[in-house]
Amino acid sequence: MKKAEDCNTVDEVYACLKELEEDPNRLIRNAKELEQMEQELLGYTNRISALLLKKVSRPQ
Repeated sequence: MKKAEDCNTVDEVYACLKELEEDPNRLIRNAKELEQMEQELLGYTNRISALLLKKVSRPQ
């Protein structure tokens, strides 16, 4: 799976989030793993925001 910063489009980020959601091996067993998952999700949401802002701010 790509890291958030490697995604170049919003669709790529959504695909990574979908893959993350459907991964049966991603079980949270302790607080540290929960924090890691939260940080990973935050990275993807921040990347979506950055890509959308970049798209909106481009001159027409």
